[in-house]
Amino acid sequence: MRNFVVFVMLFILSGCTTFKVVETDADTGYFPTQQVAVVVKSETIDLSSRKELVLVPNGDFTKGMIENIGYFDRVINFEDLEKIIIQEDLTDEVSSISDRIGVNRAAKEYKPFLWIRWDIREDGFRSYQQLILTDPLTLDDYFITETYLDTTWTGITDQHNFYPMMNALIDYLRENSDEE
Repeated sequence: MRNFVVFVMLFILSGCTTFKVVETDADTGYFPTQQVAVVVKSETIDLSSRKELVLVPNGDFTKGMIENIGYFDRVINFEDLEKIIIQEDLTDEVSSISDRIGVNRAAKEYKPFLWIRWDIREDGFRSYQQLILTDPLTLDDYFITETYLDTTWTGITDQHNFYPMMNALIDYLRENSDEE
């Protein structure tokens, strides 16, 4: 929760964040940015068998951006997953999805999926926004990319922070999939 509060405060203070959902460039297949995110972890796995369903945070930005990548068959957020659990009559098995154990139970009881989530990594006085691809069945993080949250000079923007991480995710999906 502390990380979430820090994340929200950084965005409020930066004043430059737009969270604008954009299409990938038709020629390159990437989002528009000159910046490159740092890849912290990139585990080689076969993603082709895991592309049916991905869970993302609530809100339009992440869901829209992941949908625009066009890799996953279905992109759902936590609100969607709660509806599915109720409609599939799984509430006795999955009482809550507000924590990792609940997300793990949902993946076991409903169907396996991948989970894309955001986190903040603190390193002394520096903060880094991370985009993480996790397997909810094992809670193994397959992919982690990050950008420095520069609240002083460049600000926190889509072009400096979020689009570069999405582009790193695109590279990871391409490298670990049979499909183009």
